[in-house]
Amino acid sequence: MKKLYAIILFAAMIVLAAAGLGVSYLRSMQDNGEFLVGTEINGRNVTGRTPAEAAELLSEGALDEDVILLENNKEVFRMPVAELGYQVNTQKLEKALTECMEAEKENHQSVIDALMNGNRFNVELSFTVNTDVFKKAVTLDALTEPRRENEDAKILYNDEKKKCEIEPEVQGTLLKEEDLQKWLRSEIDTILVEKQKENASEHAESAGAAAAPSEAGGADTGKTGDAGQAADGNDAAAASAEDGTADPANENKGSEGSAESEEEAAEPPMEDGEDQIVRTIPASMYIPPDKKASDEDMQKKLELLNSVAGETITYTFGSETQTLDFKTIFKWLKIRDGQLKVREEKVTEYVHELAQKYETRYRDRVFNTSLGTQVTIPATLNEYGYTILEDQEAAQLTQEILAGEDVTREPVYMYYGAWGDPLYLGRNGVDDLAGTYVEVSLSTQHMWYYVNGQLIVESDVVTGDTVQHMETQTGAFPLAFKESPATLRGGEGKKKYTTKVQYWMPFYEGQGLHDAWWKTVFGGNEYQGNGSHGCVNLPPSVAETVYNNIVPGTAIIIYN
Repeated sequence: MKKLYAIILFAAMIVLAAAGLGVSYLRSMQDNGEFLVGTEINGRNVTGRTPAEAAELLSEGALDEDVILLENNKEVFRMPVAELGYQVNTQKLEKALTECMEAEKENHQSVIDALMNGNRFNVELSFTVNTDVFKKAVTLDALTEPRRENEDAKILYNDEKKKCEIEPEVQGTLLKEEDLQKWLRSEIDTILVEKQKENASEHAESAGAAAAPSEAGGADTGKTGDAGQAADGNDAAAASAEDGTADPANENKGSEGSAESEEEAAEPPMEDGEDQIVRTIPASMYIPPDKKASDEDMQKKLELLNSVAGETITYTFGSETQTLDFKTIFKWLKIRDGQLKVREEKVTEYVHELAQKYETRYRDRVFNTSLGTQVTIPATLNEYGYTILEDQEAAQLTQEILAGEDVTREPVYMYYGAWGDPLYLGRNGVDDLAGTYVEVSLSTQHMWYYVNGQLIVESDVVTGDTVQHMETQTGAFPLAFKESPATLRGGEGKKKYTTKVQYWMPFYEGQGLHDAWWKTVFGGNEYQGNGSHGCVNLPPSVAETVYNNIVPGTAIIIYN
């Protein structure tokens, strides 16, 4: 019918031309600013439309797609392309359409061909992007799934295996907002350009198949116009297929592993459709953990730590022990410049706690007497017991930790006093007497001597003369040494004396236990007016028994 109409019209024109009207009609067709009858652009009939009106028609539905982002096969973002700041570049499109109109109205022959055969054109739409709108729409807050923090690979100690092992890193979903925006912008631009090219190809093939040459041998009326590529509306140029698709694997160096898990990947991802653009956030875009199990540095640290793994340091306190195991030591270790080191502050802290628990010298001493009472000897008068040399102990402990061998020993004690006398004898845990000591009660003028909890001897004694202000010093003291025989000297002027004794056992600044062979009375109130110069006077036989059993370092406990 259409062909018949054209023939009739053509015949009429011949008649009119004869009358001078045909040329006038053709000129009116060329000048009216509207597409000729039967003109299709991108498969749409634009007969009688101006380029501006045709541009409006072609723009309808061009940006109806939803952009969908997936993460672990789960939708985390959806928004229409138009709401991301994209618009059809109508100015450029109208220019392309004007060129199409000029082509079909180039001369009388082209008008005649179009009227007889119709015209089909294809133009590629181009787009502008408002980057401010895009950046406000594409944000981390717009993603419906919260971001997961990375977990660095770390070295842990396996107590059952007695070795250190690497716990692998866990890739989170942390992103840089600007990277997400750049990648998604590139993806959308590329998709829109490719879509237009596909449409252009389809319409061009359709136009070529439908078009036929005119009887006068005219050219193929299937034509293609070019509306250009995507470009920014007010900022920078957008990515195009010619420019290359943005490659997030190159632009955003990320973890080699994927954030997806096998469980989460059970459902296949969605695919692009006519009304949606679907993309999965690439794993390479996620910010990688700082420390990975595969890192060479991590492997070297593991090797160094395993060179000492499993070691223990056991401290002995008589029959009581305290073990420093590797679970604790592991927390103290660090690696600097490829060398295994021990955190000094941790060792110092541990040794100090050890001293606070097990030191007994210069601490208040609670003592259960043989009389069934309890007395407290103040720290200032408690010169017997154990003192840990903390600096030396910390240095030795550090050395032993780095050696990586099991050790059992006592702490580093201060063993000798200022005059070279031993400061203790033995201990059982915090009990530094362990049942061996000499006990003197000044108020009852009595003495007891125990060895390993067994009473060896007890006796009345005579202590320092209280009338002459030569009292025996109370407190806890280690026996400095013993000597037999010995000559005691003291006093000044008329009070100066020299006395020979058979058994001499000093404990405090010239005071000591010794035999008083010249006395016949012990105990009672003898010490009041007829007492010693501060020593503890013993009957000779008692002194002999004590002397033969006692050793330097034995505690001498004296109380009122």
